[in-house]
Amino acid sequence: MPDAVVITLVLLVLGALIALRAPIFVALGFSGMLGLYLLQGLTGLEQIPISLVGQLQDFALVAAPMYILMGEILSVSGLGQDLFKAAHRWLGRMPGSLGASAIGASTVFGAMSGVSISSVAVVGRMSVPEMLERGYKPSFASGSVVASGALAMLIPPSLMFILYSSVTGVSIAALFAGGIVPGLILSALMIAYVVIAAKLRPELAPAPAERFTWAMRVRALVRVIPALVLILLVLGSMYTGLATPTEAAAVGALGAMVVVGVFYRSLTWANLRKALLSTTQVSGAVLAIVGSAYIFTQMLVVARIPERITAFVAGLDVPAYIVMLGVMAIMVLLGCLVDAGSLLLVVTPILVPAMSALGFDPLWLGVLIVVNLEMAVITPPVGLNLYTMKSVVPDLDLSDIFRGIVPYIFIEAALLAVMIAVPGIATWLPSVIA
Repeated sequence: MPDAVVITLVLLVLGALIALRAPIFVALGFSGMLGLYLLQGLTGLEQIPISLVGQLQDFALVAAPMYILMGEILSVSGLGQDLFKAAHRWLGRMPGSLGASAIGASTVFGAMSGVSISSVAVVGRMSVPEMLERGYKPSFASGSVVASGALAMLIPPSLMFILYSSVTGVSIAALFAGGIVPGLILSALMIAYVVIAAKLRPELAPAPAERFTWAMRVRALVRVIPALVLILLVLGSMYTGLATPTEAAAVGALGAMVVVGVFYRSLTWANLRKALLSTTQVSGAVLAIVGSAYIFTQMLVVARIPERITAFVAGLDVPAYIVMLGVMAIMVLLGCLVDAGSLLLVVTPILVPAMSALGFDPLWLGVLIVVNLEMAVITPPVGLNLYTMKSVVPDLDLSDIFRGIVPYIFIEAALLAVMIAVPGIATWLPSVIA
């Protein structure tokens, strides 16, 4: 059977399985195995176990469950509430202060979690009900948390960067550094939007009535200092060369236990069991997707799809940046249909060789892809952050959640366009640290 026919059939099967709501690892794995069988017969299927073991033994992947454990332990400590309270006391005089505070809390919590849905769940659980109680419009309240929760994908330690590194071999430390500046810019843009929108349209968010003294602000800040020190410990051990990114993940997991157990005194056996169980579930889901995506990628390699796309792209008689804009636009559309992790694992082996042939830096491309995927997790109909928000605040209507996220999609798209025009936003800090 010709390769083109096989690939067409495989893509149709994959699309059908996704449309039927099959788990994404089942859709990718089954489609990949079907393609390998049609291309190589039983020989292709016999190679799958060996290839899977080799892929999942990648040392970089060990960091993923460690960072997930770090975030899960911190999530049971009440830290999210403390972060929200501290941010609110420092930003309380601003219009839309509760929304801005939720974004600030999500930014800091994202620097300890690396998983966007965890950030949405932890920060959304206490911030959105309070905003609704104070008279905030449901769409305005939920949008700030759903969008800022996605910052966990960009601000280190990011699970997406770990997966990208496992596929491309680009340094995890460099990718983490590359995500810091764009992540902080994006957080600032989101806060600016909330403040300006609340100022221009007071019906979205009533003016704050509280007045906080400097003593109250300092006390709230002191409560979160141990967690902020933990962030510095993880990143500092990595960039000073004392630990590899994987070892820094272990430092973070152990440090989280110390912070929650000693400073917050909430590391009970019940909370530890809850954190370990959640870590196992999330890690298992991630590794299942990694394995199935690798099977699908192997099928694409056997069909020489990356080589053919690289040759096609290199032969285009258009400016390289136009090609990049087209690729990003296609990824935005795909992100509406496929979850972020699966999309990254499938497209990266295809895009990196093709874009590298045009002279683009794989590090820069990795940061662009993750910014793009941030839109995927907040875009219907598949965006996981949207449904996480609905699950933690069931009284919200999905239509309000969808409506509230629209301005942030434009903010993300604007940042993506600026980063394409100014690569230094992503590459400057890694070059300084290196």
